[in-house]
Amino acid sequence: MMSCTVTPVFEQFATSYDAATPIQSQVAEHLAQLIVRYHTGVTDMCVVDVGCGTGKLTQAVMSKFLQNAALASAQLYGVDTAASMLAIWQQRVAHLLSMPLSSTPVSSLPAPTMTLHSQALCANMADMALANQSADLVMSSFALHWTSPSVIAELGRIVKTKGQLHLAIPVAGSFHEVRLRFPKLPVFDFLPSHAWLAAIETLRQQRQGTLMYQAEQSFAASYDNLKSLLKNLKQMGGAVSGKDSIDTATFRRYLQDQSPIGLDYQLLMIGLQL
Repeated sequence: MMSCTVTPVFEQFATSYDAATPIQSQVAEHLAQLIVRYHTGVTDMCVVDVGCGTGKLTQAVMSKFLQNAALASAQLYGVDTAASMLAIWQQRVAHLLSMPLSSTPVSSLPAPTMTLHSQALCANMADMALANQSADLVMSSFALHWTSPSVIAELGRIVKTKGQLHLAIPVAGSFHEVRLRFPKLPVFDFLPSHAWLAAIETLRQQRQGTLMYQAEQSFAASYDNLKSLLKNLKQMGGAVSGKDSIDTATFRRYLQDQSPIGLDYQLLMIGLQL
């Protein structure tokens, strides 16, 4: 028998993560558009990116705020358990204010006026060292599925009254093609949407919040074959553990399949004002 369960080991794959995660980039961009669309006009913001990884979502959101000159100042917190990921997040934040703001020649643009401060927090998502109701915006993309719906209470704890919580969570229905074509291959067991929605509704009721939007959306990428897909999963931080197993002969037979295959994710996108 051969062990083949995907588990996170992001620490050692931080440098390969960005190139291996085009879907995560698409989702971060989509969530960033929603965050900017629902921005309440607060000009001095405390922003927390939970499970920030290398900073794809932070960059997508803050670059849009810079483009729109929407903020006067921002205090950014990146929360992750992988120090190597946080180091790249910090580099991304450092480059934000030096990014070109549009296709207009830089000489004709006013200098950005946003004051930006940042702090990387190496911490568990379920136990963040942040004060109660201290953040105007708490956001998370492609991270919460590594924990459980109970984490929603911790995220809600740090959101200010009239602050916002924006989430993109992979849910059941993801990896559909892999499961269909290779049914004995152990893959990540994503929770159904209703498990997350129940926790979010509990928070909404406790804080008398408002649901701004809720939708499920599919995102996908194609790979040459299963071997290529599994290599990509490893480069994005997926690893092999001994939790589940697959017969070695079956696994080898799967790897001999040279036909193209898609890696698909079903994302729950949700925004809550508390």
